[in-house]
Amino acid sequence: MENASKALIMAGSVLIALMIIGALMLMFGNLTSYQETDTQGTRSAQITEFNQQFETYNRNNVRGSDLYSLLNKVIDYNRRQSSAGTGATDRGQELQFTPMEITFTINRRKLVADGEDKSPRLFVDSQFSDTITVSKTDNSFEKYVEEKINDLEDDYGQDSLANLTTGLTKIFVDNITGLKPEKKEEIRQNFNAASRKVQIKSSDDLDKMIGVGSDIREDVYTYYEYIQFKRAHFDCTDIEYDGNTGRVIGMEFEFNGKFN
Repeated sequence: MENASKALIMAGSVLIALMIIGALMLMFGNLTSYQETDTQGTRSAQITEFNQQFETYNRNNVRGSDLYSLLNKVIDYNRRQSSAGTGATDRGQELQFTPMEITFTINRRKLVADGEDKSPRLFVDSQFSDTITVSKTDNSFEKYVEEKINDLEDDYGQDSLANLTTGLTKIFVDNITGLKPEKKEEIRQNFNAASRKVQIKSSDDLDKMIGVGSDIREDVYTYYEYIQFKRAHFDCTDIEYDGNTGRVIGMEFEFNGKFN
């Protein structure tokens, strides 16, 4: 009888121990599941926060100045966090996120003087094709534009270029040779009033200096189109996400022909 009692007590102890172990395992499983859910929630929140800084550009009428900001943001991200980063202080090689790529189509405009298209020019410069892609760790596009603007301002003066681009239609007419002498002289005076570093001495030199195809004319229009880029409007036509991380990895824009 005593042995039976001891056996029951032992069985009860084993049962209680098993119940305790089962409860602990259940608690541990729930805790692990909670932690995984919490981690997943945190990761999702981080991805959402990351994407929002780029999704704000997923709209129409993004100005060129805003596009510059986006390009710099992408270049900084590619350098610091993507697999394209190679610098000693870059974490890209550790994080290995897919580099981001921004593509924009400019739908280049022709010279106003060509008579084929009276719309404002935008990057007729042969340095660029209709579609420009920035996808690495160096914004060569903006660097080229800044260098071009600086070179032109050194040659002509910033104030002079600003004046000449403001008076484009009054100074750079389509057919200078067919104008009356008094009209030629008026154009020469308008040019000289706007330009400080470069002057036209005689109306006989007008066509050679600022006629269609002349260096001065091309330089002024090139400067004008680079300045115009910041005022140009672009529509976002596509946004791409990484299938594994859910992060934005690409955006496409197209010039819609508007300026302000």
